[in-house]
Amino acid sequence: MTLSTSSSDSAQPPWHKVWAVALILSLVVVGSWETLVRQANLGPEYNDNRSLWANARHTLNDHGDNAIALLGASRLQYAVDVQTMSDAFERPVIQLSVEGTSALALLENLAADPRFRGTLIYSIAPAFSFSSIHPRIETGKQREWVQHYLGQSRSRRMEQSMRLYLQGLLAFRSPDAQLTRVLPSVLNTGSLPDRDQKTTFANRVLHKDYSKLSADVDELGMAQFYLENSVPYIQPEFAVVLNYMNTLVQLLRNKGVDVYFVRLPSSAEVKLIESVLFPRPTFWGLMEQRLDARFIHADDYPEMAGFMSQDGSHVDSQHIVEFTTLLIGALRENQL
Repeated sequence: MTLSTSSSDSAQPPWHKVWAVALILSLVVVGSWETLVRQANLGPEYNDNRSLWANARHTLNDHGDNAIALLGASRLQYAVDVQTMSDAFERPVIQLSVEGTSALALLENLAADPRFRGTLIYSIAPAFSFSSIHPRIETGKQREWVQHYLGQSRSRRMEQSMRLYLQGLLAFRSPDAQLTRVLPSVLNTGSLPDRDQKTTFANRVLHKDYSKLSADVDELGMAQFYLENSVPYIQPEFAVVLNYMNTLVQLLRNKGVDVYFVRLPSSAEVKLIESVLFPRPTFWGLMEQRLDARFIHADDYPEMAGFMSQDGSHVDSQHIVEFTTLLIGALRENQL
């Protein structure tokens, strides 16, 4: 019996060695993949999703009395270098814009939040702010992200912070290095794909490399998109929207928040289409009359038009610092 028991014990595998070998192999595989992805310049980079946005929204709470909150769509994300603006005003600047949406849902959220008492800069993109395709209180992506932020538990926030930390640390967690993007390229070409044309930074600033875009991404293409996806409000509808916005602005002003509405530049065919669909006196002019805020329109600052990209709708990322400097000057002229 003793011999049998001894033989059985000696037959057990040395599990500590098995786990050690497995761990080493895993580290070698992950380390090799990380090195390969970094050498291909595919990361690290952030994914501009609701987790990164919610993290920025929580950051605003940490600086609510002094922060400058940026609300809008992609035009503001591509146009403002957050660090440059923060350095200029010596205040934290939080980028809360969301591509392809209006910012009404977030305006409502900030108006109701007693912690926010800083400065609010709202970028008016005519296709989103003046189009009846978007309901009075938008039910699209930005509202979904606000609801996601409001529903986060403390544990979920901790998990989110860890994911974002790893995303900024490890290249293989970059959106450009996802297997759904890498594998087709490797199978079809035998090599890793090039970096995507869009880069998202931790502060949610967006850069785009227009040299990587096809030649048909130009003013005509963007103008056609606006024609197909914009239905200007009729005046009674727009009056309802302005009444709603005025209520929110008054709530913000009662808390001591300075509110700025900014119309960023567009160019060529895009500007022509916007001027036809959304005439300045009919839309922007009524906002100036009805809302207790300060207003900055790019047409009043011709020098802002010199930094546009080939799509006619966004500032070229190569000139984001220069454009931000001009915008800072305009804001200072309006007492910010």
